[in-house]
Amino acid sequence: MLEVKNLVKCYSTKGGVTVKALDNVSVKFPETGMVFLLGRSGSGKSTLLNVSGGLDKPDSGEIIVKGRSSKDFSASDFDSYRNTYVGFVFQEYNILNEFTVEQNIALALQLQSKPNDKKAVNDLLEKVDLKGLGKRKPNTLSGGQKQRVAIARALIKNPEIIMADEPTGALDSNTGKQVLDTLKKLSETKLVVVVSHDREFAEQYGDRIIELKDGQILSDVSKEYSSPKQLNENVQIVSEDTISIKNAEDITEADVKNIVSMLKKNKGEAIITAGKREMPDVKRACKINDNGHKEYFADTKEVNLKEYDGKKTKFIKSRLPASHAFKMGASGLKTKPIRLIFTILLSVIAFVLFGVVSTFMLYDANYSVSEALKEANYPSVTLSKNYTVKNQNIRVDNETGEEKIDYEYEHDYVTRFGVQELKDKNANGVNKYAGIYNFTNDRWSSQAQSINFMLETGTSSVTPNVDATKADYYPVTSVYGFTDCGADYMTNNGFRLIAGIYPANKTEIAIPEYVANLFIETEGSGVEEISQIIGKKLRFSNVQAIPSSEAFTIVGVYNVGEIPAKYNQLKESTSTQLSTTERKDLKASLQDFITGSFNNLIYVSEDFYVQYKNNIPSNNSGVNINSSYTRGLNIQDYEITEDYQEWWGSSVYTEKTVQDYSKYFKFYNLNG
Repeated sequence: MLEVKNLVKCYSTKGGVTVKALDNVSVKFPETGMVFLLGRSGSGKSTLLNVSGGLDKPDSGEIIVKGRSSKDFSASDFDSYRNTYVGFVFQEYNILNEFTVEQNIALALQLQSKPNDKKAVNDLLEKVDLKGLGKRKPNTLSGGQKQRVAIARALIKNPEIIMADEPTGALDSNTGKQVLDTLKKLSETKLVVVVSHDREFAEQYGDRIIELKDGQILSDVSKEYSSPKQLNENVQIVSEDTISIKNAEDITEADVKNIVSMLKKNKGEAIITAGKREMPDVKRACKINDNGHKEYFADTKEVNLKEYDGKKTKFIKSRLPASHAFKMGASGLKTKPIRLIFTILLSVIAFVLFGVVSTFMLYDANYSVSEALKEANYPSVTLSKNYTVKNQNIRVDNETGEEKIDYEYEHDYVTRFGVQELKDKNANGVNKYAGIYNFTNDRWSSQAQSINFMLETGTSSVTPNVDATKADYYPVTSVYGFTDCGADYMTNNGFRLIAGIYPANKTEIAIPEYVANLFIETEGSGVEEISQIIGKKLRFSNVQAIPSSEAFTIVGVYNVGEIPAKYNQLKESTSTQLSTTERKDLKASLQDFITGSFNNLIYVSEDFYVQYKNNIPSNNSGVNINSSYTRGLNIQDYEITEDYQEWWGSSVYTEKTVQDYSKYFKFYNLNG
């Protein structure tokens, strides 16, 4: 009934970079069943749904509906296709507050120029558990009820396809389950396509799961079933570690022996329950259906489509009744329309003026930066911590003793985040913040020095030296710093260990995949694939705290997130799609992305800092408030606390520290 072929859909960002939301995607959908589209944000799943459903037009490729191709579709044809065959369910419901529940549902019939069918509407309300709510306005309903109204509106015209974009995204888990139960029941006779982030729901409800990444299909699997092995009428082996018993009271001694044998064979922990309340959850967790068959996913086989004559496929043009159009357009006008119009006009003028003035008066650089980062969609960002010290030059009159400020100025100093601060930021359980030591040397600046490294090859050492044809894709050949965030942090944030283990002692390190690829692309490194870098040693050449003679064993390589697909053009030595300026800007953008991400860090154990803390210079930026008075003191001698009273060797700033410290920057010029 529905097939898409070679779909391509591109969008242009504000920076002028073209992103392929769909890259030559082809899918044959079954006549019935529940198909989930999975993938991270920006993977193309919603675009595939919108293009397949006629909400958006592809740049190339075609949609084939019952044998009729979209190659010659006009905008009106896409609208008619949606009106005839597709019912949409959106995350934000998209129901009209000016109409009652009944009117919202009946509107789908009226768009097909069909008369209101109150009986069909009421029957449908009962089917979606909304009986008796037809006269209610949407603003009196709960989120789950609104979503079921949206489902009823999609069903009233009896579409053959239902497309749902994150239908449970705005709902709690229980309400979301009810909505998916409804869609699952509908999939018995219709094709239901659902966009979702929730893999657990997809595996529980889906008959097929299509996962996308960077606009392409990453995997396409369908649910299949394995038949249980029947030991006798009462006992069956579902899988090598699962046995199902129909009637527990009928088990024999032989059955018990079989069960004990299986338990001993599999070793480890086992849970046996006959609780009726727990049984559905146990079956769902073990992926056992009501027939006792084991569910599993396998690569989707060829989908055999029913043959249709496209010439016989007719669309119904949508027509909105004039009364409804007027009601929707005039819903804001009440009893005094002229007064309302003037009020709106004056309000618009006032808000525009207020916006202009407030923009000039309340400009916030931090807010602007944060919004820019959101727009850039960086997966991570590096934070630094500064404090300000005021310096005063005071002139003193010897005769009167009067002091007068001759001039003053301020300096920003870099300091460190304390251990407790890191714990406080991660106190909500999200655990998104990782501490980094970057060995900044300039105490006036938050810019960290680049840390250079070299790989031991046995008889010599090599530094990253990527071939010129690929250098644009590897613009960063150093790292930013070290972090002891730990294996749990990496796992909880979705970072995948692709080789080895996380470091366990001070002589071991793990590196990001980006750094590993630098040596793969470096001639003479002896590394042709990531697995070969495990066990090799890395040395750092310009870190004061670490002697350059010390080498660290690489024990792990992490994938810390994919590099956006838009940078793939830099892999080619020349690109017909980019001008010289565009290529330069794209390379600079990639450099910013790498240096601000986890691709630019070395991962160490907690013992790493214990080993090297005594080597950290006390006059390094941020280590002490006033290095000139604390020279020779080490950071480990001071506990980082908010109530530290002695400014003399404090390793963080407090209000008292800054107040006392500023006295030592007063220079007295004596008259006479």
